[in-house]
Amino acid sequence: MRLWMYKIIAVVSLLLAFAGVLLPGLPATEFVILSAWASAKGSPTIYRFLMSKPFFRDMIFNWQNGKIISRRNKWLSTLSISVCFGILMIHNTPLWIVLSASGGMLIALCVIWRRPESIEQVQNKPALPEQK
Repeated sequence: MRLWMYKIIAVVSLLLAFAGVLLPGLPATEFVILSAWASAKGSPTIYRFLMSKPFFRDMIFNWQNGKIISRRNKWLSTLSISVCFGILMIHNTPLWIVLSASGGMLIALCVIWRRPESIEQVQNKPALPEQK
């Protein structure tokens, strides 16, 4: 039963990732990472598929080795979020939706841009001071 749940999560999140490439506002990266996690636990076939594609493999490898988000992906995320914000502003969207969506987008941008961009940044990160 558990394996089927992981397989379902992997397939659905992979489909959402593909949709996220085409639809602004729907994140692709997060769904690829979720699909990799679920497929590693429940479907070696899907996991091998993901790791055989350089785009997915690099994204998954970066996340597994320090939660790294490449500069290119940061800029693509920023562009996608900007397009979504523009769509909200062009349409006659209720203020509460604009404010809540903008708040979520701002939080997402802060999280994305605070992540390291390379393994070197993760390795050179200063250790936490020892507590006395």
